[in-house]
Amino acid sequence: MDLRLKRAYEPAEAADGERILIDRLWPRGVRRADAHLDEWARELAPSTELRRWFGHDPAASRSSGAGTPRSSSRSRRSCGSFAGGQAGER
Repeated sequence: MDLRLKRAYEPAEAADGERILIDRLWPRGVRRADAHLDEWARELAPSTELRRWFGHDPAASRSSGAGTPRSSSRSRRSCGSFAGGQAGER
């Protein structure tokens, strides 16, 4: 099975294959018609509580402070990613 990641903000391409959005939040500024999704699998994404605890900082899991949650005063929204680039911050 070939599995590739792609940011939700990257345009759809014919070579993408099946496109599945794995995120609880819809990415800002992306129209549903433009996403060309086959499925939106919210249930596979981290829970809202876990995202808030983690501060939605992918680098935090690789840093020495991985056990310490980030300040909740810095609210961030998810950008979403497709199974089939990388999720990241805007």
